[in-house]
Amino acid sequence: MPSPKPLSESSESSIESIEIAKIRMDGGTQPRSKLYEEVVADYAEDMKQGATFPPVVIYYDGKDYWLADGFHRVRAKEAIDEKEISAEVFPGELRDAVLHSVGANAAHGLRRTNADKRRAVNRLVRDREWKKWSDREIGRRCGVSGKFVGTVRRELSATYSQIDSDGQDEIDPNTRMAIRGGTTFEMDTTNIRNRPQSEEGKIPKRKRTKKKTATPKIAETQPGKVNKGDVWKLGKSHYLFCGDPPSMKFQKLLPPEIGVFLVFLESRDQWPPAIPENAMNALSFYTSHGEDFHLETLRAITENCLSGTTDANDPVVMINLIDPSLFILIDELECPCYCAEPDPLRCSDALIAWSVTNQPFKKL
Repeated sequence: MPSPKPLSESSESSIESIEIAKIRMDGGTQPRSKLYEEVVADYAEDMKQGATFPPVVIYYDGKDYWLADGFHRVRAKEAIDEKEISAEVFPGELRDAVLHSVGANAAHGLRRTNADKRRAVNRLVRDREWKKWSDREIGRRCGVSGKFVGTVRRELSATYSQIDSDGQDEIDPNTRMAIRGGTTFEMDTTNIRNRPQSEEGKIPKRKRTKKKTATPKIAETQPGKVNKGDVWKLGKSHYLFCGDPPSMKFQKLLPPEIGVFLVFLESRDQWPPAIPENAMNALSFYTSHGEDFHLETLRAITENCLSGTTDANDPVVMINLIDPSLFILIDELECPCYCAEPDPLRCSDALIAWSVTNQPFKKL
């Protein structure tokens, strides 16, 4: 186990004026569940009036400046067209910045919400190294109680049992976990269609032992027939287009800036499309197991990608919907999603899966 002292307590720092354009804010160091525009506006107004704010905290690895504390202050500086900001700069890498960020604002600044505290704990208990720490140590780092850490760890273990078991637990591939309003649902996806594959080019299924559990049934909401060219709105901020990504109908839906561009390739021959210029991050994924792939593993990969690269409200664009439950995961991470899926049956499955959230969906 590393020294219990955060790097910021044991390494010398310097106060410097750093160009905002050089500061990296995309490494998963945002300690809050979301940024508050009203706070940014208040800070910006105070800065205009000459108010002095504490330096932000940055870790410098010799190449990149990783922001660990001060996201609202940086955004406020940008709002008033300032090009530099005062920073306390520590020597260290991205992981040092992350470790500092989880405890940021515990004793100063804008008071943290429960969602902020949970985000900080999630960041450590989902990490391969940090999850081995005791609840008490993680709580000390995050500025919360060990009891709170234990609660979060149990909730995550129930949702993704491989977190604590390193993949040794048997998981029923017909069961999905969805979280809504603090309640964890087991969603039985047995009734979501299993499409037959032709014998030609059929991929042998891997052997898995199904875990026999009593899974509560979730009432299905039938969305009606989904046709090519349809656009469906899920909840308040998600869009599902049944068609090909280059379609102008889909392109018109897309936001001006994309937090993460997700592409789930259908075959070895399908080369990933060019990453849009307005995309901040991208993930391209392919598996030779096709629809027989263990979807709980895919959900964990997707969540790790989104958690490490986005903040709340960052738009996600998804090409091909390999798992009908991914909308639920992205909604839980508070990101709006824009998805293009050419297969009407997969689109219908996504609407059926979405019904577990008790949120509306409608055809536009």
